Amino acid sequence: MVRRGVRGDAGAILELVEQYAAQGLMLPRTFEQVAGRIDNYVVATDSAGRIVACAALEEYSPSLAEVSSVAVAPSHHGRGLGTQVVLGVERLARTRDIEELFALSLTDNFFLSLSYKPTTISRYPEKLARYDTLSKSGVEIVPKRCFQKTLGKSWSAPQLVEQIVARSRKRKIS
Repeated sequence: MVRRGVRGDAGAILELVEQYAAQGLMLPRTFEQVAGRIDNYVVATDSAGRIVACAALEEYSPSLAEVSSVAVAPSHHGRGLGTQVVLGVERLARTRDIEELFALSLTDNFFLSLSYKPTTISRYPEKLARYDTLSKSGVEIVPKRCFQKTLGKSWSAPQLVEQIVARSRKRKIS
């Protein structure tokens, strides 16, 4: 199931992200950073309710945000969960009237398959400033490719899980 992150998810999200941060594949996060921005996370859970994928919306301005912290547990690779959480972040961005998203990745195919277009990171001075700050604090920044997507205005809100469950209960009762 794909859903918005809740406060109780912060530890599991951090665990997932730390696997990739330790390899230099994504920027490190602290528990406080994840918990403080939990409303910006979308997670995918397995049948036991464990978080197996996540992505976050990092807002830079009212119209610009980054798709960040995209991580999928190695045991769940190849199941489309990365795509699902990124699409969840896109839905979240639309609800906040964000018009443009960008993402950084070590590979091309993933974001290209989601209709992102290659661009240059120099378009995003806010991200460059963050990289500069992190570099000065000793964090090694691995060069990544940059991708951009303009979100369309035509979009309908996804049904909430609660609405779907309530509707199916009504059918069973009738």
